[in-house]
Amino acid sequence: MDSVYSISPLRAHNWSNMRILKTFSLGIFAGVLIAIGGASNLQLTAMGQPIWGGVFFSFGLMCVCILGANLFTGKAGYLLENDGHYALDVLIMALGNIVGALAVGYTCGALFGNWTVPTVTKFLYGEGSSWYGCFLRAVGAGVFVYLAVECFKRLPSYPAKLVMVCLSIATMVLLGCNHSVANVFYFAYAQVRVPGFDGLNATLSVLVAMIGNVVGSLIIYLMQYGIRIAIKRSNPTA
Repeated sequence: MDSVYSISPLRAHNWSNMRILKTFSLGIFAGVLIAIGGASNLQLTAMGQPIWGGVFFSFGLMCVCILGANLFTGKAGYLLENDGHYALDVLIMALGNIVGALAVGYTCGALFGNWTVPTVTKFLYGEGSSWYGCFLRAVGAGVFVYLAVECFKRLPSYPAKLVMVCLSIATMVLLGCNHSVANVFYFAYAQVRVPGFDGLNATLSVLVAMIGNVVGSLIIYLMQYGIRIAIKRSNPTA
């Protein structure tokens, strides 16, 4: 396969554009999938079934993993083992995720009005939480998403993969952790349906959640990396 360095400048330019377009498109796809999971969570929580809401929320990440969509929260944990091009890819994915989640959120806002205002605002902001609390809950979400993706990569059988994704994401939702892409969906829905919605405050909460998701992913990655190094040093022949 040609590398970008061995082909003509024009072909390299076109190759780069196609890569960006593919990364962005798969990012939009992932945003749509996570938003669908968020919509299921809202619906089931409004029906008084928050546990099932958490379970069905995991549908989004299951589809992301199986179909190869680009969810930035699932990729951010691997930033430290890649170069700057990967970091740029993650940023492009995040923009795509936002577009996809916004599209589903505005669509659901136009079509569905039975999700209660307290439920939507609870998922978006948390219950009486400070910015500090919002950030910590986002760190927690980053940890759970990284665990889900890593288990999906490493476990040998599909049933085990799906069970671990479901358990990780359902736990994340039930603990009230902030997944930033899902929050974009809640943001868009609330903008249509919630009277007096504070768009600026919600935007800031999404940005805080995005940073927290990345930090959480990197924390659990570094913990895993540290454990691997410790095991190798204690057993060099392993």
